[in-house]
Amino acid sequence: MPASPGTSGAALIFDLNGQSQGTAVAHAERDSGFTLNEPGFYAADFHGTVAPVSGANFPLNLLFSIDQDGTPVPGAAAQHTFHTSGENANIAFGTTISVTKAPSTLTVVGQGGTFLYSDVGMNIYKIG
Repeated sequence: MPASPGTSGAALIFDLNGQSQGTAVAHAERDSGFTLNEPGFYAADFHGTVAPVSGANFPLNLLFSIDQDGTPVPGAAAQHTFHTSGENANIAFGTTISVTKAPSTLTVVGQGGTFLYSDVGMNIYKIG
């Protein structure tokens, strides 16, 4: 998928699904939300490439986080400050997430300005 535009406060879209087993985690292709269907603990890891859009004002500080049911998950975030239009950055982060009431929805949200994103991936495993 070519680079997609992202806006501050909007969830990123994940285009395709990889291997999956069971029903604890669900995701529809070309959607932003990952549904956790069972109570328990999950390991969630995100990676992607981000870049400023043409005409951005610098420095541009972007923060990306995993949100659970619309609320940022503590410790599940990464940020990068861009200083020129030719830059791109690889970002990655992960955490353990507790689900006490299912279903629960995870999204990845960017904050701080308009940006481009590509090569995004999310791995989610039920661990207990």
